[in-house]
Amino acid sequence: MTSVTKTVRLNGGSSRSIEDAISTVLGRAAETIRDIQTFDVVKFGGTVAEDGTPQHFEVTLDITFGVKDSGHLHG
Repeated sequence: MTSVTKTVRLNGGSSRSIEDAISTVLGRAAETIRDIQTFDVVKFGGTVAEDGTPQHFEVTLDITFGVKDSGHLHG
C-alpha cells in the first residue's frame, strides 16, 4: 500500500442494483484513477416505481487511491 493516499467522493447509479451502481462508479473511476485501494459507501438510495418496486439505485462512494511517489525530494 502507498504511504500517501487521497480520497475523492463520487456519485453514480444503475437501474439494476446497488451492487451494479457500485461497480459502475468504481469502473468509471478506474478509467482515470490509478492505484485505487479502497472504497466506502457513504450513501445509497434510489427512486421507486408506482407499484413500489425499486426503479433506480444511486450510490455515493469515497474512493481512496495511492499518490504516486516522485522518487526524489524537492529542496
